[in-house]
Amino acid sequence: MNAGIYRNEYGELITVQQTAELSNLGINTVRRLAQEADAVVRIKKNVRIKRRKFFDYIDATYAE
Repeated sequence: MNAGIYRNEYGELITVQQTAELSNLGINTVRRLAQEADAVVRIKKNVRIKRRKFFDYIDATYAE
């Protein structure tokens, strides 16, 4: 499978694992926050997160 070749951590839609690595949060926390932010995109069985929407939600909700 060529899945690893096309992954780009700077893309608009990123995987849950990439989001966890970029945000230094756990996978379950990322999934919960992405649901709250309405940033989840499902493409058949694949789950992707809208990067900008996820991080904007965190900044607006949890930034001091």
